[in-house]
Amino acid sequence: MYKNILVPVDGSEQSFGAINVAGVIASSCNARVTLFHVRKPPESVVTDIITEDKLFSLPLIEKESEMFERCMEMLGKFNIKPSMKVVESDDIAGQIIYEYNSANYDAIIIGHRGRTMLKQLVLGSVANAVLVEAQCPVIMVHVPRKQD
Repeated sequence: MYKNILVPVDGSEQSFGAINVAGVIASSCNARVTLFHVRKPPESVVTDIITEDKLFSLPLIEKESEMFERCMEMLGKFNIKPSMKVVESDDIAGQIIYEYNSANYDAIIIGHRGRTMLKQLVLGSVANAVLVEAQCPVIMVHVPRKQD
């Protein structure tokens, strides 16, 4: 059914939930998986002592590396070796749609935070924007919040 699946990841438990679903689906269809991360551009506050690399870029790259390692480990349980892409943009949903349109994906599997309608109106929702804009099957994975 699916041959090429796009999975946006951001290091949240919701995106890791989407990884699990992608593993199940991809392993049953023998599909390729692409992990796609949109990095927000760093703030441009830099002094002559602290460079932009040390202040923003290096910690982000380390965090992304840990995220991708966890994704690889999770998909490894399904014998899946994904490809990975990282882009930099403020428009996360737009970049996900652009990536989908620029390659030959059959589906998008994306985690959803489950914000209230008010928070979605104020803060926006990447998953909802992708669901509305994508011209392909979108599998939205909801991971319930932990009870306090």
